[in-house]
Amino acid sequence: MVNKELLKEIRFLVICSLCIDIILIAVAALFVPFVNALCGALLGTVLLTADMFFLSLTVHGVVTGAKRGRDGSKKMVIDYLTRLLFLGAGLFIAVKIPFVSIICTAIPLLYPKLVFPLRAILVKKEG
Repeated sequence: MVNKELLKEIRFLVICSLCIDIILIAVAALFVPFVNALCGALLGTVLLTADMFFLSLTVHGVVTGAKRGRDGSKKMVIDYLTRLLFLGAGLFIAVKIPFVSIICTAIPLLYPKLVFPLRAILVKKEG
């Protein structure tokens, strides 16, 4: 079970990612065919969404385990390696499919590095 707050963060990230994808596709379409850019950006956004969902499951599991007195470092490492293998498999698929741009697939995986700091700067929480 995933925390509703984490799901809200994932939904916010997906909405922002789809908006940034429009810019990515417009720019990438100058260098690669439009369909390749579109498919790559959408595959990258799906990979990003799945990665964030699995990350939220990991965090929820570690926090729940910590409340019960368990050490979560082993679970974090195993889940991290599993997520990396998943992302690697997704990027490998992007390389093998001829109508998917690998660059447009990889760029959305960097969106959290842009979205979350900008959100922290622009949105001030009280408290």
